[in-house]
Amino acid sequence: MKLFLVISDTHGDIFTAKKLIEQYPQIDGLIHLGDNYKDAYIIKVNHPDLNVLMVPGNCDFVYDTPPELVFEIEGKRILMTHGHLYNVKSGIERLEKKAVRDNIDLVLFGHTHCPLQEYRTNIAFVNPGSIGHPRGFSKPTYALLKITKKGFEIRILET
Repeated sequence: MKLFLVISDTHGDIFTAKKLIEQYPQIDGLIHLGDNYKDAYIIKVNHPDLNVLMVPGNCDFVYDTPPELVFEIEGKRILMTHGHLYNVKSGIERLEKKAVRDNIDLVLFGHTHCPLQEYRTNIAFVNPGSIGHPRGFSKPTYALLKITKKGFEIRILET
């Protein structure tokens, strides 16, 4: 079993990210879905024992880093991307086509600042919202992702 803290769109709010890391000392890693990539890098430097996976977003000026990452944990294929390259503010159809084509089990994305958890074509799509500038919720949101060999469980929570 692996437990990940999933955040996106921190936009400089390192304080909330650090608070969440302290709140969940049992996490195996942190997934940062872009905007601000620099925040994820600071977290990685300040928590060298924490497995930090990160992708850049549309507000990040990172040229030597791929805009998405596909990895496998407990036999589940996971795609993480910020989402702007798939125009997720207008829907997740393009992201869904990519996930089907690449045999993905779980898609993690950000960009909209709005939390979302939806299943389509037997694929889970999760946007944790934003801990820096939430939209649609009164408080910042994040996700906890538990992955086992049997499957995964995702909870979107308010800070």
